[in-house]
Amino acid sequence: MSERHSHSALEAIIDIAPDGVIVLDDAFRIVRYNQGAERIFGWSEADMLGEPLDRLLPLALRAVHRSHVRGFASGNTDARRMGERRVISGLRRNGEEFPADASISRVTVAGERTFMVMIRDVSERKRSDDRQRMLAMSGWVLAGSLDVESTLATVAEMALPLLGDWSLVELFSEDGEVRRAAASHIDSAIGAELGVLTSTLPSALPAELREGSTARVAHETAPVVLTNASSWFDGSFPDPELNARARELGASSILVVPLRAGGRGFGALSLVRTAPGSGHSPEEVAVAEQFGTSAALALENARLYQEARAAVRERDELLAIVSHDLRNPVNAIVMLTGALLSRSDSGAAVPVEIEQLEAMRGAARQADGLIQDLQDVSRITAGRLRVDARPAAIADAITQTVELFEPSAEAAELTLTYDVPRELPRVLADVPRVQQVLSNLLVNAIKFTPAGGRVHVVASLDDEGRFVHVNVCDTGPGIAPEDVPRLFERYWQAPRLLRAGSGLGLFIAKGIIEAHGGTIEVDTAMGKGTAFVFTLPVA
Repeated sequence: MSERHSHSALEAIIDIAPDGVIVLDDAFRIVRYNQGAERIFGWSEADMLGEPLDRLLPLALRAVHRSHVRGFASGNTDARRMGERRVISGLRRNGEEFPADASISRVTVAGERTFMVMIRDVSERKRSDDRQRMLAMSGWVLAGSLDVESTLATVAEMALPLLGDWSLVELFSEDGEVRRAAASHIDSAIGAELGVLTSTLPSALPAELREGSTARVAHETAPVVLTNASSWFDGSFPDPELNARARELGASSILVVPLRAGGRGFGALSLVRTAPGSGHSPEEVAVAEQFGTSAALALENARLYQEARAAVRERDELLAIVSHDLRNPVNAIVMLTGALLSRSDSGAAVPVEIEQLEAMRGAARQADGLIQDLQDVSRITAGRLRVDARPAAIADAITQTVELFEPSAEAAELTLTYDVPRELPRVLADVPRVQQVLSNLLVNAIKFTPAGGRVHVVASLDDEGRFVHVNVCDTGPGIAPEDVPRLFERYWQAPRLLRAGSGLGLFIAKGIIEAHGGTIEVDTAMGKGTAFVFTLPVA
């Protein structure tokens, strides 16, 4: 092959090489710039001929790089190969910086020095290394906290920016309800308002993955990539300003990673890319799936830990109730039986007074009632409370229950009234259970209403004829606003009441009414009284 042909072949090879090949003259100006360099940097050969090499570097690095090149030119080494030095930073035409491997060689031909530089864009390799490093770190970072909310925040933050520009963690209840649990953005300023913007967005999770329950999420074996995802935001907010702000966030691609642990799916991590035309590569999908597995296990462990702590608290609360509230009736029984036995030193039969027997029976009933309450709490907590709902005349059941409390109201110097129309339709109800709820509400109303006050019970049919509403109103002191959200929690009592009972009554009442398919609510104002209302479905 002639020298001319060899030169032409070499030029052709240089042109098609995937790496950037740049030839410099003795003044370090570009005299050759191949197609690989054009693809990497975005500048054409015509743009770069005669330009200094450091134009292809970030401004902050140019002076240092110029010094290195001059040192190489005057040194004894003819070449520095890729991998011998650390990764450098290149600058694309659009202003984007990227990591690159570089090698440089010095050749002297006919007394003229020429420098040949080879550049290899290692952006994808670095991203891949970073993703693997993130996966390696995720296990111990996520295991660093057993607090569910803290773990959720870590899951949302840790996947950025490697797998998206912003993220959203959604948790799903058994009935398919969605809770936005955490959100994060690579821009902290945007991240501060991300929670507001995403709180009313429709779920990013495809409907087929969350239809009815989370069961389908549990059976999905791979993440889902949604392209052309900008429509996710269109018109999602009632406020036009929020709509505009959401469109600024953008969503060109959404990678949805189901969160599954213990054979059940309980949520999803959505990773959003915002740059127009950007998407998620197959490697990113695979990495996201592995990260999702670690995240789901960490969240499940945190949930189980918190459940275990809650169980311990419940046990301690239960023991406190049993030791405190059972002591009174048991002590009464012990005291009364001891008094009977002490009446005779001879061991002869001792006459028993009816009042003493009634007192012992009352104490035993009180103890039995508390045990029954604890059993109800256990059934409600486990979702096993059953009611035998049958068509029943609710007016009779309410009237009978209210009349039973007339002596208690009279003793407390209260006026007890009721307004229960006889023509109320029959309802689907377990009558003893409904009377249990009404009794509990009446006990509380009489207990907390000062002398001279009034307790009033009203029953009515709603406008649609579907539910009967039962209202128990009093003229007591009312309930503090900060106490209202906790009224129906088990074992909870307002601090100002000290131990006015076991703290189980309203929790049980709520469980019973909800088992009927009804609701129970409270309307109260300090100094103006309290009204509890529960509903029962019409038969």
